[in-house]
Amino acid sequence: MRMCRPRIRRLSAAAAALAALAAGAALVPAGAAPGAPPTTVAGLPAGVPPAALATEPVVPAPAGWPFGESFPRTSGTGRLAGGAAFWTDYLYDDHGAAGVQVQSNPASLAQSAGTYVYPAGPAANNGADIFRAAVGLTSDATWWRVDWNTLVDPKVPIAEWTFDTDANPATGGSAWPAGAGVSSPGIDTALVVSSRGARLLDVRTGRVRATFPTTVDRAARSFLVRVPRSVLAVGGHWRIRLAAGLAGPDGFSFAPVSAQDGAAPGQPAVYNVTFRSLRQEPVAYWMDKAQAAALAAGDVSAFSLVVDWAALAAKATTPEPAPTGYSNRWYVSPLNLGQGVDTSTMDDLRPNFFGRVQPYAVYVPTGYDPSRPAPLTWMLHSLDEQHNQYGVLAPRAIQLLCERRHSICATPLGFGPDGWYFDEAEVDFWDVWHDLATHYSLDPTRTVVSGYSMGGWGSYKLGLTYPDLFATAMPLAGPPVCGLRVYGPVWGAPASGRCQSDGDSTPLVANARWVPYILGDGTADELVPISGVVEQINAFLDAGLRIHAEIYPAEDHLVYGAQDGFSSEIAQVGLAQKVVDPGTIHYSWYPDAARADFGIGPTGVYWIRAIVGRDRAPGALATIDATSGMRPDPRITPVRSQSANVPGDPTPALVVQQSWRLGAAPAPTPQLSLRLTNVADLSVDLARAGFPAGQRVSLTVVTDGAVVVRLLHADGTVSSLSFGAGSHRLTLAA
Repeated sequence: MRMCRPRIRRLSAAAAALAALAAGAALVPAGAAPGAPPTTVAGLPAGVPPAALATEPVVPAPAGWPFGESFPRTSGTGRLAGGAAFWTDYLYDDHGAAGVQVQSNPASLAQSAGTYVYPAGPAANNGADIFRAAVGLTSDATWWRVDWNTLVDPKVPIAEWTFDTDANPATGGSAWPAGAGVSSPGIDTALVVSSRGARLLDVRTGRVRATFPTTVDRAARSFLVRVPRSVLAVGGHWRIRLAAGLAGPDGFSFAPVSAQDGAAPGQPAVYNVTFRSLRQEPVAYWMDKAQAAALAAGDVSAFSLVVDWAALAAKATTPEPAPTGYSNRWYVSPLNLGQGVDTSTMDDLRPNFFGRVQPYAVYVPTGYDPSRPAPLTWMLHSLDEQHNQYGVLAPRAIQLLCERRHSICATPLGFGPDGWYFDEAEVDFWDVWHDLATHYSLDPTRTVVSGYSMGGWGSYKLGLTYPDLFATAMPLAGPPVCGLRVYGPVWGAPASGRCQSDGDSTPLVANARWVPYILGDGTADELVPISGVVEQINAFLDAGLRIHAEIYPAEDHLVYGAQDGFSSEIAQVGLAQKVVDPGTIHYSWYPDAARADFGIGPTGVYWIRAIVGRDRAPGALATIDATSGMRPDPRITPVRSQSANVPGDPTPALVVQQSWRLGAAPAPTPQLSLRLTNVADLSVDLARAGFPAGQRVSLTVVTDGAVVVRLLHADGTVSSLSFGAGSHRLTLAA
């Protein structure tokens, strides 16, 4: 071993941060306000990338709106606050009636219940999607607000409010004016709203009682109408309804939906009806099953909101709804991808759902108590699926993983069905985690990452890229590569771009030294060949890692995924806690996968931080082997076994397992060793590595090229050491 005299610089913490930035570390995620550094979020584990810490952007409030922005985060719920009633609708649920299927959803395995699609043009395949609605009361007027998910051209959508003002369904009319094509009993008055203005109509006579300007706020994507109380007197309890479609040429009537756009003869011109409560809509892919059936029947009377005008006058406030069980929530993305839905491209790793507001599915167990932080379990969706996959196909798995384990569970959309958890899809994952940590009490030591098919790949990709964040990982029918691998270098259907170059998880398997993996796979799987899975299992076994793999001779891919038979694998998950700062670290990563512009990519692992690869070409690997003698790990003896699970779930399985038998740990020694391959820069947190302030450190560095090693001292200072290729040893104080 060659002795050396490395160049050492002692830096303040601020100077170290600047040095890390110069080395390529992302300190501020995309979308964060200029000069706004990431902040710590309770419930998030240490070591998340900057994207998870970014401050959530704010959806602009429409100009002139005299109330707050107290909209619920849960779709299908409402509340009162400060003189207004606020409602949040479902996102991307604008599929109209169950009519004639003319086009597949971009998530081709997750079809909507409604069949309506949009004409080509500025509707952008989402032009009548109500995001939120609100009604407000001031001393001289009522206020009627509609927020759109997409508003490329304000001339596209039309909204209609109907009012049963006397709580008597026997009075008034039932047919909605303006050619909506739907009915509900007891309508006394209607308010038809487009970008060209609003008309207040007497439903019994069809007479236009008054007209008003519509305030169109394109930044807020809102239509806002103020109606003087001298024109429309209010009082008591009104039952109100709201629906949307495409505006006709005059701007005051609904454009009919043609057969080529998915409507059967005589079906309504309505794409979206709101005030459908969480309890009314059964769990479905786009949460539009009840809507589609009601529109097919032409009767929307089931969907309404009762407005208590006295409560609004008193500025009553009700709490944010916090339902347990299954629901959809939304957050505001920092990414500016545009508007609408792209239905022209599929299976290209690119986003399809562009909105700045993104939905995700969440399950909150019965008895959830914010004073007792809950584990978080990720259920990542499959290729050509979306965020409600497990609510639709695996309700039993949700009960076992979430309800019985008292765990909050979540499934992100990932901006589309085919992101493979790269780039924008990974940003979505961190943003959802941020939103969950902001609104729920999470135990950051008990996070599990799981998923089926592409979601299983995500369990490999995220679990092996960020192993210090997870306690357990469970890929089910998960391909070890981003695509399809038969064996070794033989890929049957490799994806393109980053997915191909950085999409092999097998070289990262040894990162799971402290994260047990649980696998479930079928030998007849036509999309994830069992040969590639066996290669992955052998990689875990050969590395001496903990693994529990169940192999089902009778199962394929699609049928296995729909049987909801994962109880044996779920039983292995338990409530394990992640390992914090072990003495031995092995970590490999693809430097090319880091995206400073998105705030994603490896940030380090355990007490090794701020890692930078030297060669960042696609497919290049960097590797760190680090050992702290001050945190000696117990001696580990891998123990292999094979057994059969009969009758199995859903069918009999061969079980391959490797567990650990732990022995005594050796005595601590002040040794710190780093073996580095393709590493340009890294930091060592000496306190986390077990070295108290003042402790002498015997440091050994073996590197294949030039590297800067920064030692983070307990007093906040940093020693910056530069090494060339070779073996180096020195002693310094912690």
